[in-house]
Amino acid sequence: MSRVTLRVDALAALLGGTVEGDGTRELTGVAGLEDASPDDLSFLANRRYARKLAGTRAGAVLVGRKQAAGGTTVIRVDDPYLALAEALRIFRPVLPPLAGVHASAVVEGTVDGADIRAFAYVGPGAVVGEGTTVYPHAYVGAGARVGRDCTILPGAVVMDGCTLGDRCVLQPGAVVGGDGFGYATRAGAPAGQVHVKVPQVGSVVLGDDVELGANACVDRGALGDTRVGSGSKLDNLVQVGHGAQLGPDCVLVAYAGVSGSTRLGRGVVLAARAGVLGHLELGDGVQVGALSMVTKDVPAGEKRSGIPAIDHATWLRETAGRAVARRVGSAGAGDTTGVQGALPPGGALRGRAPPQKTHDEELP
Repeated sequence: MSRVTLRVDALAALLGGTVEGDGTRELTGVAGLEDASPDDLSFLANRRYARKLAGTRAGAVLVGRKQAAGGTTVIRVDDPYLALAEALRIFRPVLPPLAGVHASAVVEGTVDGADIRAFAYVGPGAVVGEGTTVYPHAYVGAGARVGRDCTILPGAVVMDGCTLGDRCVLQPGAVVGGDGFGYATRAGAPAGQVHVKVPQVGSVVLGDDVELGANACVDRGALGDTRVGSGSKLDNLVQVGHGAQLGPDCVLVAYAGVSGSTRLGRGVVLAARAGVLGHLELGDGVQVGALSMVTKDVPAGEKRSGIPAIDHATWLRETAGRAVARRVGSAGAGDTTGVQGALPPGGALRGRAPPQKTHDEELP
């Protein structure tokens, strides 16, 4: 791949930004603030790293419109993290797939215009769309439908009869359409025969632009389909139970889980290790904090945290209150330093979450 070289001012024009500093410097790559060389672009999207801006060797840094530059050449943009995504596509363009079937692949379906690599399997009646790449040791089952320009990485599985829209990405080990966890209990049966498996005869449908992280699993429905809406992103080791319905643009961070038959509206965010019990409904835009367990329906636009999950602002106040109580208890008679140290400046306990930048933070 040939190296991409761009002047700072030319890159700024592509990103819709403005230059402050030396716009003539040439850039050839992208790196973090600490690792960047004078030929690299870097970025500052989280204020906790602002102190590193002054010491970076980067040729230019993507920053927000109001971020102090401190003498560093910067490209001011509305959203540095979004601009970083665009810059990476410019400096590290993805090569288009080469249509064809490797000699060691087993193809029993239709793969016209797709790139089927070594030891991949495509089952009978399956259709893989043009521009899609199926990497080594990936599996596309009988009767499955995979859209155009998808990426199915090594070890990923699309089970029989499941459907992927266009531009979906399955990271290594992701499984679409494994059996849902459904068992009927037979009281009084001999040991080993108590739990009777309920056949899972539904399917899974992923919309367009869905991405599943490594070892994420979306189970097939018992009777109907499990659905993940277009634009949704599921991190590594996320579990979606049988018959669940995820709306478009949902974000589920690592280890999050959605139990069977639960419905998530558009743009719902589950932070890391958050769980939602079965047969519930979360409205559009709901956010659930890390390590929380949702046990009841949640109206649109609300935030929940804790176990069981409650209103996020209430949870913040209660958590802060418990911290104060612990410090008061350990302060000793007549010693108020513990109380003073437990309170924020001004002594007020506020139920407002700190601002968040990306979905990999502890709270959405």
